[in-house]
Amino acid sequence: MSSLISKPVMDNAEVVIANEAYDLRNHALLDAGNVVAIDDVFDANSAATAQAALKHILTEIESSRKDVKAPILQIGRKIDAIAKEFIADVVIEEARIAKLLGAYQRIERDKKVAAQREAMAAENAIMIEQAQKAADSGDVMQPIEQTALDKIAELRNQVADKHDAVAGVKVKTTTKFKVIDSALLHQFRPDLFIPNDKKIREALKHTKTIPGIDVWEETKAY
Repeated sequence: MSSLISKPVMDNAEVVIANEAYDLRNHALLDAGNVVAIDDVFDANSAATAQAALKHILTEIESSRKDVKAPILQIGRKIDAIAKEFIADVVIEEARIAKLLGAYQRIERDKKVAAQREAMAAENAIMIEQAQKAADSGDVMQPIEQTALDKIAELRNQVADKHDAVAGVKVKTTTKFKVIDSALLHQFRPDLFIPNDKKIREALKHTKTIPGIDVWEETKAY
C-alpha cells in the first residue's frame, strides 16, 4: 500500500446512534403502524401527527448525519487538494510525454503491421512456388524444401527488425470532440441531446403540454 501521503489516525472512530433516537424511532413507527385507513377527521388528525413524528426523525437524523460527517468530508477535501496540488506538474508532464510516446509507438506499430503484410505476401509466394514444384514433379506430398523453410524463417525474423517500438508500452487511441455549433448538431443528431430535468420542471410551471413528455400529477401530504 502506498504511503506518499500521511494517513490521519481515524481507525478507532466509533459512530453510535443515541438511545434517545431509538426511542423516538420506535415510538413513531408504533404510532404509524396504527394508521391503516382514514375515514374521518379523527383518523386524519392521528395520521398527521404520526407523519409529523416520522418527518421529525427524518429531518433530525439527516441533520445529525451531516453534522457528524462534516469534519470527515473536510479532511477528504484537504487530502484531495493537497494531492492535486502536489501532482499538478506531474500530470502535465506525464500527459505531454504520453502523447509524444504514443505518436512514436503508433508509427512503429504501423511499420510492424506493414512488415507483417509484406512477409505474409512473400511467404505465400514461396508456398505457391513450392506447391507448383510439387505439382510439376507429380509428387503432391513432396516436402517443402529446406531453403524455402529457411527463407520463411528469415522473413519472420526481419519483421521484428523493421520496428523499434518500446516493449511493454501500450497505446490507446481515443476520439475527442468539441461542439462548435449546437443548433447544427441538434438538426442532424437530435438523439445526442439529453433532456434536462431542471429545465423541464421549469417549463412545466407555464404549461402542462410539452410534445414528447408524459405529464401527470401526484398529491402527497407534507
